[in-house]
Amino acid sequence: MLKMSRLLKKKTAYIIIGLSIVCLILGPFFGFLLDKMTIYERKPEIIQEDSSSGLTKAFAQSITLSKDQKLIVEISEFYPNASVTIKIIAKSVYDRAHSLNSTPSGITGLQFVYSEFGWGSSPAGSTTGTSSLTLPSSGIYFYLEFMGDRVGDSLISWPGDYYVIVYGSNSGPSSVTAVPFDITIKVDGPGEMLNNLLILVGALILIVYVMAALVSVLKANYLRG
Repeated sequence: MLKMSRLLKKKTAYIIIGLSIVCLILGPFFGFLLDKMTIYERKPEIIQEDSSSGLTKAFAQSITLSKDQKLIVEISEFYPNASVTIKIIAKSVYDRAHSLNSTPSGITGLQFVYSEFGWGSSPAGSTTGTSSLTLPSSGIYFYLEFMGDRVGDSLISWPGDYYVIVYGSNSGPSSVTAVPFDITIKVDGPGEMLNNLLILVGALILIVYVMAALVSVLKANYLRG
């Protein structure tokens, strides 16, 4: 009976320690896997020249941001004769402008920060703030971050519903009206939260088990004495 009791305790210890290790391993794994969630990606996305004259023809992607959640946009314009402008606007502004088919250039965008990609490298360490960006006149490949507003180069979180809009033109022959560009839209995922939660759970399981084992040993020593 004593032998079975010891075997059961050993199995329980293995299960508890194993569960703790699994949590400690899965935390960073899910943290990396779910760090960013892709909302939309297309290479190329194609709009027409009339997107510059009316919002109903422009590219538009709706986004909902929660507190401290960040929107990330990667946009590039490598295609001949094509030029595009990107803005981020509130849903209420978009709905009204869309109903009136307003000219996109007349819509004031919200503030975001951006940096330019270089070939084979990450975005520049320094960022610049603006409310609209035109490619390729300002550059051909940009990384944008948005949370609702900014002060200087620092983002401020304003939870709510927003739209990413893109409109453009083609300076080629009049018969060519297509305006292609590449775009990827992402938002912060639950990766960081899951990482922290699983590591905390794993560490707590290990700490509680070690403390319980220590108390058990001390109690056994006390009873022997």
